Amino acid sequence: MSRTEESLAIPAEIFAAMVEHCRRDAPLEACGILGGVPPFVSSIHPLTNIEKSQVLYTADPLDLIATDKALRASGAEWLVIYHSHPRSAPIPSKVDMKLNHDDPTPKMIVSLVGEPPEARLWRLTSDSFEELPWRLLPGLGVEDADLED
Repeated sequence: MSRTEESLAIPAEIFAAMVEHCRRDAPLEACGILGGVPPFVSSIHPLTNIEKSQVLYTADPLDLIATDKALRASGAEWLVIYHSHPRSAPIPSKVDMKLNHDDPTPKMIVSLVGEPPEARLWRLTSDSFEELPWRLLPGLGVEDADLED
């Protein structure tokens, strides 16, 4: 997503489901996909972290295939790959940089350190990261929030 494109829009219900997935998998890292048609997220696809690790994730390949098929069938695409940081800030770690820079899909990191959890969106390269804007769409009693830094 370039700076000239509209910021990613995540409905409050999907954001809440993503946070719940991260909380449910804690203290291990959770991972998943947010799908939709840019810039609007319309689906969440929790994935199994086969690493069963607190500091690393690898999505189950069968989960990835099923998610890709479901998104294609609905005319949607991968918009975000998300994962949690159960015990650290939502900033890309050295492991994140090393293992995730070759995919241009933006990465959302959900930190469970504070309450409420904090989520930030990133574009990673092999030696740097850039924060990307996103916004939370209101729904189910959640007030409209602008979460851009």
